[in-house]
Order: sequence, then C-alpha cells, then structure tokens
Amino acid sequence: MAGLRNRSTDDTDTAPDLYTGEAPIQSAHNTFKRVNEDLARALGRNVHRAWTGQLFIAGADAHTVTLSAPSAFVASKINSQYAETLRRLWSKHDRVDPPRGVRIVSGPRPTGSRTPSTGQGLSGMSSLGRPNDPRSTLSPRSAPARLVPPPVSELARARFTLENFVTGPSNELAVAVAKQVINNPTPQYNPIVLHGANGMGKTHILHAIEAEVKKIDSDRRVKFVSAEDFVAQFVASVRGAGRDGLTAFKASLRDVDLLIIDDIHFISDKPASQEELLHTVISLIGAGRQILLASDRHPDTIEKASDRLKSYLSSGLVCKIAAADYDLRLRILDRLIARRREHSPTLAVPQAARDHLAARMNATPRDLEGAFNQIVAQSEFLGTPITLETVQETLSDSRYMTGQRLTVDRIQRTVCEAFSISLTDMSSKRRARAVARPRQVAMYLSKKLTKRSLPDIGRRFGGRDHTTVMHAVKRITSLRAEDVTFDAQIRAVEDALKR
Repeated sequence: MAGLRNRSTDDTDTAPDLYTGEAPIQSAHNTFKRVNEDLARALGRNVHRAWTGQLFIAGADAHTVTLSAPSAFVASKINSQYAETLRRLWSKHDRVDPPRGVRIVSGPRPTGSRTPSTGQGLSGMSSLGRPNDPRSTLSPRSAPARLVPPPVSELARARFTLENFVTGPSNELAVAVAKQVINNPTPQYNPIVLHGANGMGKTHILHAIEAEVKKIDSDRRVKFVSAEDFVAQFVASVRGAGRDGLTAFKASLRDVDLLIIDDIHFISDKPASQEELLHTVISLIGAGRQILLASDRHPDTIEKASDRLKSYLSSGLVCKIAAADYDLRLRILDRLIARRREHSPTLAVPQAARDHLAARMNATPRDLEGAFNQIVAQSEFLGTPITLETVQETLSDSRYMTGQRLTVDRIQRTVCEAFSISLTDMSSKRRARAVARPRQVAMYLSKKLTKRSLPDIGRRFGGRDHTTVMHAVKRITSLRAEDVTFDAQIRAVEDALKR
C-alpha cells in the first residue's frame, strides 16, 4: 500500500490520503477516537482520565500526528510511562499505510477544539448523542458563577448502582444504610457519615443513593455536591455575587429533601466553609431533611474541624467502610472478570491466578481493579495467557503485594507465636481448647491465604481429614462474626503474615 502515495513534496502532507480518502486531520481524529477507547481499557479508566485522557489532536499531516497535553508536566508523565502503549495502539488503528508517527507535546487547547477522549465527537455531539453545551464556549469573564458541580457522566452513573456494588462484612452496614435512605424519605438517623480509606467505595454508594432516589421518587429533591465544589461555590458566592449570591448558594443546599456531600474532610483547614457546612447541617436536621456525608476518616479525627462541627457530624450515624477481606476481594475479582468478558468473551483467568491476586493484594477495591486492568492489558498487548506466573511477575513491584510468600508452615509458626503454643501442638492429637482453637485458626488461614487443597492442608496438621479442615474454616468464620475481640486477634495474625 505504501506505493499508493508519493510523499516527495510538501503538498502531499495535507492532501487527502489515497488509501483512506480522508484529510490527515480528519483521519487523525477518527483514529484517536478508537485509540482512546483502547487506552481506557488498557490503562484503566482512572489512569486514562487522569493522564492520556487529557490529550487532544494538535495537528496532523501525512507523516506525523501531534498530540498535545494541557501542561508540560502531563506531557512528561505520558511520554515517560504511557507513550509506548499509545503508539502501539495508534499503529494498530491508523488506517493510513504505513501508520503515522505520534509525538506528544504540551500546549493550551485551541478554542472550540474537540476532545474525543472525554466524549466529544467530530460532529459536535457528545458520545451520548446530545448537542454540545453552548455554555462551554463562554469565556471565564462572561460565564456566570457556577453553583452546580459538573454532572457525573452517564457511563459513571451506569456503574454507580447498588447492584454493581460488591457487598461483604466490611461494607454491609453502609449498604444497609444506603437502602434505608433510598426507601425512607423521613430520616431515621441524621446526619449519616460514611467514612473509610480512599478507594473503598464511598463515592460509589453516594451516587447509587442519588440515582435510586431520583428513579423511585421524582418529587424528592436531591442534591449531590463534593466538598471541594462546596468550598468553591461558597467562596465564589461571597466574593463575586454579593448578598444575593450567598443567599442563592444557601438555598441551593437547604431547599432540598436529601443533601449528599462527598469528601467533607476537604474543608478541614477552611474555617469559613466549616462554619457554613455546620449551619447547613443544623438547618437540614431542624427541617427534618436528610443529610448524607462521606469522609476518608471519622469526623472526630478531622484535623482543625471545630468541636461543634465534629459533635453535629457524630450525632446521627457514623458508619465505617473497612478494608476488604479475602472473600470480598475474590468476589470483586469475579465481578471484574465478568464485566471484562462482556467485551472479551475469551478472557481466561485461572483459579490459581485469581486466588493469588485476592490473597496477596493488600489493597482497596479500586487498587485491585487497577491491578486487574494491568494484568489484562499485559496479556492483550503481548498476546500471552494469564497464568499464576504472569500475575506474580506483573505485580512483583506493586506496593500492595505482600512480600514473603505464604506457606502453611509459616502460618503455623505465626499462629503458634500469637497463641503461645508449640509447633508440635499443631500436629498433635491434643483436643484441649487452648490447643484446638489455635490449630483451627491455622487451618482457616491456610485455606484462606494459600492455594493448598483441603486434603493437603489436613495432611500438614498431623494427617487430619479434609472434613476436619472444613469444620475449622466454618467454626473460625462463625467465631469472627460473633466475637469482636477474637476477630481482632485473627486480624493481628493476618497483619503479621503480611509483613
């Protein structure tokens, strides 16, 4: 095909390509749309949104396509970490023969430029088929103060449902609370604060509540705002719009039936915004309107928050979303695999690889999804099957992976130290509770944290039958659910095994 085009003069650089029949800039936009879709799958949507998703077409000719990032920092990051993947995908999708080279630079986006990576198509329509918002072309000076946060994309809304949220012991209370808020307009607890580390699913639950309430009761007034937007809107109303603007801002928050605010820890060092949040909380509680908030920490530990604000935030229901355990991570992986198979039906993840990832990936559900995307991307790009060995190699440098390989022997020794028994007790016939219970704990952890079969585990505990191991797993699982102190003791052993 290369013989179809003569590139001996500069005129050919902007002429329609003889193979595609398209002008270079047009074919570049068409190719970039397909490349962006693959980048989102290969890198994970969060990484793509933060980095490669910011690129836009700055120029194109018959030889080269120039992609521009909004800053030198972003361009440097992409060039150092993601450029190889981007160029490989460009070569895959570019219909020009031979594929054009790609260079990544930095520079401001031209007015009216299109951004396929964020859902803008070539026809001036969004990826959802709606005309572009004409307000987006307003200059900063002519645009009115924005008192409403940018809407969540329809793609995100489709994912942020309770049906798509994988529930386990660490988050089941939060899900139960969400259902109560959805189905009961009259507050039972007020305010409600969900707290937990970043990536645990707080925002997912908040958006799910917003969507479900709007779906089942269109008359119920719901407002969702992040704490960052809360602060920005408050400051803008005070500085730019005078008393009327401040009144409008307050009304937008208080004239609702359900107010949802995400990441309230953001206001920790902003006294004026804290005070406004406090008055908003007091006003809504007094009016019998539900307020639901999320934070990455318990309200009592939000630094620089006033004692009065902490008191009000803790006066309703404070619900913690804890770290995902092994079983929950397994079910999250199952959900990720099922979702990926909707687009890649032939995807195969062996049980050993799946179990290893769930057992050794000491991370949040969001990080687990990122690791899974990395594993799948490497398999797709290199054409190699996913195996236990490839998973171990791909994640060998991850900060979330536990360092030392877990074995039944190591588990036995760690449990012996924790419960002050001897290693010979693990394989002895002694049935005293002081010995039998730690032995059951070691069997339970061996099943949970290693790939050994039940019969194999039984053999390592004095030749016991696999049914004995099954009984130990069920018994310890039950005891952990019933006894908080015992559960904490097991968690301490698990933490010791992770070091």
